[in-house]
Amino acid sequence: MEIHPEAFRDLSNLEDLHLNAVEIPRLATGVTCATPSKTKGEGLINFDTGACVSDDMAFILYLISSSVIVCSMAAALTVHLFYWDASYIIHYCWAKTKGYRHLGSKENVYGAFITYDTKDPLVSDWVLNRLRAELEESGDKLQPICLEERDWAPGAPVIDNLSQSISHSRKTVFVLTEAYVRSGTFRMAAYLAHQRLLDEDTDVTVLVLLEPVLRLSRFLRLRRQLCEASVLEWPSNPSAEHWFWQRLRNAIRVDNQAVYNKLYSSYFGTK
Repeated sequence: MEIHPEAFRDLSNLEDLHLNAVEIPRLATGVTCATPSKTKGEGLINFDTGACVSDDMAFILYLISSSVIVCSMAAALTVHLFYWDASYIIHYCWAKTKGYRHLGSKENVYGAFITYDTKDPLVSDWVLNRLRAELEESGDKLQPICLEERDWAPGAPVIDNLSQSISHSRKTVFVLTEAYVRSGTFRMAAYLAHQRLLDEDTDVTVLVLLEPVLRLSRFLRLRRQLCEASVLEWPSNPSAEHWFWQRLRNAIRVDNQAVYNKLYSSYFGTK
């Protein structure tokens, strides 16, 4: 919008326009609109300031911005509270569409399936040379254990190998490190081990903490309260390693339900 310059002909100083109380001579007759063309020549005093505001557009923008804010907050809250449930449902539905089904096993082929971070050479070396030797070769030997790098079928999908290994093993031993707990393999193995608890009422989970992981995890706190014998930490004192290996053998042999905490066992399982 432009204002004709002759409207300010009688003003002694244009800086007076910046004051709060400015008198514009001939405001009703001399100050007219120059643009847009449809209001050209009309008195500025008669101009409808509401014409510059679109109520419909403002309402639409309000709805869009409010919806974005509400949806963002709802998504963040849902991810925080129901991440594991939503992930489980998604993976379960995906498996159903692909034709996967639960493979029950009345006889355990392996004493334990060891799942760990195969991409970490230090962890792989510890599992293959220390843990395997202790469980299969030393002391009171167990059934053969199942290892990804040794016993998995080459070229088969990861989910098939995981399902077969967990289904045909007495226990599933999770060797946990910071990198492994953030991997998709850990999540999938945890889902399948939990599925055995739901389908067969058999708790097969044993946790071995090589590093102090999942400190704020409610799942780990629940495991400690429900079945402390199924949560083992690698000792910092070398003289305690013999006790660690014995505890691990016991955790693999003994049914978890048999050593549940009495205060919590009534809420889990029927055995």
